[in-house]
Parts: sequence; structure tokens; C-alpha cells
Amino acid sequence: MKSIQTILLATDFSIPAKRAEERAALLAAEHEARLILLHCLPGRALQRLREHLMPGHAGAEAHLLEHYRAALQRLAEDLAGRWRIEVTPRLVAGQAHREISDAASESGADLVVLGARGEHPAMAFFLGSTAERVVRESPVPVLVVRNEAREPYARVLAALDLSRHAEAVVEIARLAAPTAALTLGHAFEVPFEGKLQFAGASAEEIGRYRQEEREQSLVTLRALADSRAPGADIRVEHGLADAVLMRLLEETSADLVVAGKHGSSEFIDLLLGSMTKHLLREAACDALVVPPAPEGAA
Repeated sequence: MKSIQTILLATDFSIPAKRAEERAALLAAEHEARLILLHCLPGRALQRLREHLMPGHAGAEAHLLEHYRAALQRLAEDLAGRWRIEVTPRLVAGQAHREISDAASESGADLVVLGARGEHPAMAFFLGSTAERVVRESPVPVLVVRNEAREPYARVLAALDLSRHAEAVVEIARLAAPTAALTLGHAFEVPFEGKLQFAGASAEEIGRYRQEEREQSLVTLRALADSRAPGADIRVEHGLADAVLMRLLEETSADLVVAGKHGSSEFIDLLLGSMTKHLLREAACDALVVPPAPEGAA
């Protein structure tokens, strides 16, 4: 299993970003990883500033950039000093989600960390949050932080759809929180269950189909736990994935949920599985989203 060696932390200096900063620093200290601290200035706003600057005031942009460089440097020094980690500040300009994803690729980051909401949550409501956009585009796992980081994660729920990507989800869950209690959770439905009664199936037959589906899911999860997460708790529940997983989060008191970027029903949303999108928006805990493993990866 690959270790976490480089973490990319994106900040906009907002209060939600402060929580992400602390969690990223804690993880960097846990894994002895280097931390890249990234702040992205909005490219269009900078362009408008250049267009409206009067002659003789062109230095205003330089002063603005220096202000953010200094703020970023102070934050880097603070995190490095308190957590005894290596922190590299980096200031860029452009569209935040694209710059973060590009920086993750260029730096060879193993993990991207950012806050659940940014400086302008009302705008994010209409345009889709930066977090969701980064999750869609990032080539590496993305940790979306909601809560304060007081200690390492203690209880983790891996939300699994039993697709071929489930193994990668479990591996990252164990890697990110090696000391946490891990639950493998899966929600299942009987194919065409709502139509079976109209087709003449009895309640007993439908119940038997449900039990068969549940047993098949349990066999798959047990094999996955044996190979990737010995000792993990296994929960298989009948119902819609969104409702089942939210209930499991509450019952397990999870402080981190880990899910794949795509569900088994990718036609629902080609960019982000519907279950994962729901968890990002509704889960009260932090969420770690894992991209599909490359074809042929071990």
C-alpha cells in the first residue's frame, strides 16, 4: 500500500479553511509527509483589476500579490512550527478548482485537503462548491473537511457500492486512518423490487430475493475485509443508498466517511456519483473521495 508522502492543502483563509489547515497539518505530522500550502487568487478578478487601474497605479496589483504571499508565508511558518512539518507555500491565480487539480498533478500529491465551504458560500450554492469541482477533477483522493481537527480520526465508514473500485476505497480508508475503527457499509436493493408484486411475486418470494442479495453482498464484503481490512465491522442494509449510509453514519458516530468518486450507476451522473454527491453535501463529518484506480493497478 502506497504511503502518504505529499499533501496538497488548499486554503482561502476562511473559517472553514482553518479547519482544513489543521486537519492537513495533523495528517502530515502523522504520516511524516510534506505539506504544500496553496492559495488561488481569482484570475478574472485580477484581470478586471488590471483593466480598471488608472495610469500610475499599476503597482496596486504588485502590492496585492505581496499581501497574499506574506499571508501565505505566515500561515506556512505557523503550521510548520506548531506541527513540526515541512510546509511549502504556493500562490497561483486562475479558477480555484482547476488550479488545485493541476497543482495536485504537478506536485505528485497523494492527497488533496480543503474545506467544505469557502469564502463565498452563497455563490457556491448556485455554481457548485469548489470542493465538489475539485472532487470531480482531481486525479488523487480529496479530503473535504467540515469539523475541527482535535485528534486523529477514530471511527471511519467506508461507503461501498461493490463495484471494482471498492478495494481502492477500503485501502485509502485504512491508509488515511490506520488506527481508526473501520466499518464497511453497503446498501442494496433487489432489482426491479417495486415491480415484482405487480408481476405476481409473493411477499415470501420478495423476502427470499432480498435475503439472497444480502448474502451475496456479505460474501463480497467479507472477502474484501479479509484481504484489505481485517477486523473491520461489516454492515449490509436494505434500502436506498443515500438514506442507509446517512443512518450508518449516525449509528457508527463516524468522524470520516470514505467513498468512491463514481458509483456503480455512473449513467446517473457522469462526473460524480449520486451517492457521493449526497455524502459531500449532507454528511456532518469529513468526507474523503477516492478516484477510480488506474486500469491494471494492483
